[in-house]
Amino acid sequence: MSAAKIVLQLSSREGFEVKVSEAIHKGKPIIATRAGGIPLQVQHEKNGYLVEVGDSDAVAKHLYKLWTDPKLYKDMCAFAKVSVSDEVGTFGNAAAWMYLATKFAAGEKLKPNGKWINDMMREDCKQPYSEEEPRLPRKVIKTGY
Repeated sequence: MSAAKIVLQLSSREGFEVKVSEAIHKGKPIIATRAGGIPLQVQHEKNGYLVEVGDSDAVAKHLYKLWTDPKLYKDMCAFAKVSVSDEVGTFGNAAAWMYLATKFAAGEKLKPNGKWINDMMREDCKQPYSEEEPRLPRKVIKTGY
């Protein structure tokens, strides 16, 4: 992926695609479908483009723009590097699992009440997210399923 100029993730169904976060973390613009958890990761027209499943014309249009417009490409690469949340990477996932294991091993029962595990962990550690820190949207995104 390090040698890629642009990344495509054109799934028709998807969960939360780690490859998308990895591409964004490496500063690669991404063209991806509005499937599953992908719209949580790709910020349309900022770190990539979201297209409808099967819309190859939109994929081609965005690919052409990124390939032929050096300023657009540079801007998307720069934004991508700072727009991905650590909560989706290896460290964030490992920290969340360790938090859960620690709580369960201590016999605690967790009641998230709509909170995300990462948010609960950060609050317990007295390290809440700052307003400037990138993180996944906390609202529900409908994807057509």
